[in-house]
Amino acid sequence: MSGTGQDFGQVGAAGSGQPLKRTHQVTLLGQQYSLRSEATPEQVQDVVEFIQKAFADVAARQKAVDTLDVAVLTLLNVAGSYLHLRQNVAAGERRLTELLDKLRRIMPDGPEVSL
Repeated sequence: MSGTGQDFGQVGAAGSGQPLKRTHQVTLLGQQYSLRSEATPEQVQDVVEFIQKAFADVAARQKAVDTLDVAVLTLLNVAGSYLHLRQNVAAGERRLTELLDKLRRIMPDGPEVSL
């Protein structure tokens, strides 16, 4: 969720200029966790549902029974997907920059556009 500006970790003290964080109770793989985040309850629920589905997918494919194995394999899958998406975004940004540069050369007096 870091790409959306949401933080699922701890924050500084109140009044420090940091956005207000709420505590959310979530359950994953039978364990309850308290999260402090700027995210809304709906955003937290979306993350929890995403992770629960990822756990279920891994458990079904791997026939893993140990929850630690399921969690680690899920983490590896999610991290791999994230890194792949990050590479695609970087490639897209490079291509967009190239196209904007080309447009600026063709239309030097055109409107200023930036990423």
